[in-house]
Amino acid sequence: MKEIGDRKQIAEYLSRFDLAALLDKAVIDQFELHRFERGEDIFTIDERPEYLYFLVKGKVKVSILLRNGNRVLLRFCVPLSLLGDLEIANDFAVKTSVSAVSESELLALRLSRVRENLMSNPAVLRLIIRELSFKLYHNAVVKTLTSSAPLKTRIATYLLLMTSDERNERMLDELETESQAEIAELLGASYRHVNRVLNELGREGILRVSRSQIKIVDFDKLKNLASDLYG
Repeated sequence: MKEIGDRKQIAEYLSRFDLAALLDKAVIDQFELHRFERGEDIFTIDERPEYLYFLVKGKVKVSILLRNGNRVLLRFCVPLSLLGDLEIANDFAVKTSVSAVSESELLALRLSRVRENLMSNPAVLRLIIRELSFKLYHNAVVKTLTSSAPLKTRIATYLLLMTSDERNERMLDELETESQAEIAELLGASYRHVNRVLNELGREGILRVSRSQIKIVDFDKLKNLASDLYG
């Protein structure tokens, strides 16, 4: 993580997402701007978060660790999303893994400051409640859809979201570090099943798959296969 000491850029983000109107100048002056590179962890499981984050640029993915040690993909987040909102009211450790899919910038406000200055602000509370309600709804929808959606659709959706930016425009042609085992773990499928589907997509001319790389050959066909499971 790199802290960007650019107060002008912070002010621009606050204005763009209509946050400045909700906050006093004393609170605005406490914001920091953090940049995370692609693949870098923002939150790791069981850590105590220091910040409430406002995602203002880029895309991040959120997964959860199950009791059996497997991870399950919950969602992708794009601007404007809140990270750390679940931990505001209670001193909870983080129970999800959050990492940057692309270079991402996040406005950061220390949780101690949030608790001191913002928990009595009705506009901020409405923003937090709206974000929490969306996450509850989204998780319920994803749980329902992933239990019935074909693995081919889930893999196409995952690969599409991992290679597009926050505007769903093409960002990458290939994933060099995404192993088939990791995809299987995140999507709750067996390695063999994922391998079969990837090979099928390869035969259809949509992907080119090797041991260490998944290259997207036909982005439009992949997009047609995908759904909004994790959007």
